[in-house]
Amino acid sequence: MLVFIGCGSALINRVQPLGTVGMAMAWGFVLMAAIYAVGHISGAHFNPAVTVALAAIRRFRWKEVSNY
Repeated sequence: MLVFIGCGSALINRVQPLGTVGMAMAWGFVLMAAIYAVGHISGAHFNPAVTVALAAIRRFRWKEVSNY
């Protein structure tokens, strides 16, 4: 979803000018929709680096990292 809509907004910008704000809003809205859709399952960990960082500072168990 992120790649399809986010990068799609950059392609649409060539035909119909969205501007920087319009493209940023497209990325933001798709991320917001993803958080609402699966946030209750994953805690909104969409970036694996965030999950590993939370495990490294012991706010997250290493056993649970593979689930996310």
